[in-house]
Amino acid sequence: MTTRASPRIALIGAGAMGSNHARVIAESGVAELGVIIDTDTTRGRALADQLGCPFSTDLDAARACDAAVLATPTRLHAEQASSLLELSKPLLVEKPLAPHIDESRALVNESARRGVPMMCGFVERFNPVVTTVRAMLDEAPVHIVGLRHSPRTPRTTLSVVFDLLIHEIDLALRYASSLPTSPRVVSSAATTGHDVIEVADCILAFDGGCIATLSASRASQRKVRTQFIETGHALYEVDLLRQDVTVFRHRAQELVGGALPSYRAETIVDIPFVRHGGEPLLLQLRHFLLLIDGTVDSDAERASILPAHEVAAAVESPA
Repeated sequence: MTTRASPRIALIGAGAMGSNHARVIAESGVAELGVIIDTDTTRGRALADQLGCPFSTDLDAARACDAAVLATPTRLHAEQASSLLELSKPLLVEKPLAPHIDESRALVNESARRGVPMMCGFVERFNPVVTTVRAMLDEAPVHIVGLRHSPRTPRTTLSVVFDLLIHEIDLALRYASSLPTSPRVVSSAATTGHDVIEVADCILAFDGGCIATLSASRASQRKVRTQFIETGHALYEVDLLRQDVTVFRHRAQELVGGALPSYRAETIVDIPFVRHGGEPLLLQLRHFLLLIDGTVDSDAERASILPAHEVAAAVESPA
């Protein structure tokens, strides 16, 4: 890999998510958008012209760059990611890594065999409220609740399990990192619309006693990104959209008598400061650059990819 003050990044895929990646790379000040690659000439060239970078329809154009971001439809990931690994390009692949778990495992193994860094686009890992809560957790969770609901997405061919629920699975694994990180799928349920799973709920059980109750939907009337992380002494209420955290600590309770008995509780409420260091996609890019230059351990990053994919596969296709 050529050493540069600002690594040149190839962006493959000029759709909605690819356009966001292209904008963030171009405006980052720490990386250069080397080329945009897309088979849709009209769409790809328009984005490249807008951001002032070269355009190509040939994946081999990534050869001249230092690394690549793959943001094409999931059905294309396995073949394209494999080709980019053959070019020895450090690679950031939008989640999920591939549409089938065997393909995801094969890509991770190929990355390790070639010694080429690879990460998956679990962008919520870089949401400042997630990093805030993880820093505050001083004991293992006993219950994690995650709700990730959105309005219907036209023309999607990816199940809601690998589109939305996989984020909640990944975050639950990270919140429960002090526990064994291979939970059992206790139960799961899904509904299908137009041959694609649109609503999915699951319950995960960790050996340490923690339960994760996770829900994802593309049949909602509004966008919801809410989490509750409960420990023995605190409840963390997280809004990933508004990027705020509220912490509740129960102190005492009593039943107040009289003509109309009532319940009285004493609860301490904290609203911790959330440090906003930039939008999550930019923070993810900076992490990717640290992975490229070796500051981030590539083996550890690679090892963090498959666990959420494995659980998602078990939820989608229970034994």
